[in-house]
Amino acid sequence: MLYLEKMAERHITSANYITSVNGMVHPDRVLPEHDFLYMLDGTWEVFEDGKKYEMESDDLLILASGRHHYGEKLCNPGNRHMYFHVMPTKREQRWSCVQEKRKAPDKDQTCREEDLRIMCATLLHCRRRPQIRRYFQELISEYWSQDPMRTERLNIFFQLILCELLLLQSEKAEDGKPETMLEEARGQIQSNPQIFYSPKEMADHFFVCPRTLNNYFQKACGKTFSMYQMDLKLEMVKEFLIHQPQAKLHEAAVNFGFYDEFHLSKAFRKKYGQPPSKYRSRIR
Repeated sequence: MLYLEKMAERHITSANYITSVNGMVHPDRVLPEHDFLYMLDGTWEVFEDGKKYEMESDDLLILASGRHHYGEKLCNPGNRHMYFHVMPTKREQRWSCVQEKRKAPDKDQTCREEDLRIMCATLLHCRRRPQIRRYFQELISEYWSQDPMRTERLNIFFQLILCELLLLQSEKAEDGKPETMLEEARGQIQSNPQIFYSPKEMADHFFVCPRTLNNYFQKACGKTFSMYQMDLKLEMVKEFLIHQPQAKLHEAAVNFGFYDEFHLSKAFRKKYGQPPSKYRSRIR
């Protein structure tokens, strides 16, 4: 997640297409530029500061300047993608420092700059907005041209991409009805059972604030997101205890994101009125 400044003069330092015949690992590096990577055909696994992002066709990955980017696996043979690198503005560098140091931003300055910035997710699914792919291709074509207005045109194409990203994220936020958010959140939790998501992490996934996320969950199921997640986790633990009778309680705790078996037992007893061991014995 990063902030990008709207309508600022830009310096595109590199842009091109890449086809990997045999597959390749993403370079291990820290760039001074933002790296915009668009997947044309294939899949790829890329890490940013230890967080893994899995790309598929028509996904856009925006890797922020100054962060550690690397890969651990080869992309698929025949992978096709395109990229460009753009220098961050002074405002973006300042916003990034505030985020990384987790300092409270200057409220007056934040209000003045609110209309100047776009909050972008690191990984975006762009299939619904083919204009992003087209503007990306136009930008690369312009980068390699001899046009005397090349710099100005590059800036225009970059701003058009930002406009499309803003629309894409606005559409996703509007689509985030309680039912849709419940389905997506449940899928996210069930597919990553070892993770306990904070309200902010899940809110960022839907491009809303944690307060809005909790309001959605209160309206849809009468509980906050954290309560919903805990209840879902404990239901999953129950299934695990039934279908894995030989597994130790510590294994259940690790598999479902609890600190240890003590914390799992405490939460389980609070919800079901008995510890997991007694529940398992009774089921047997």
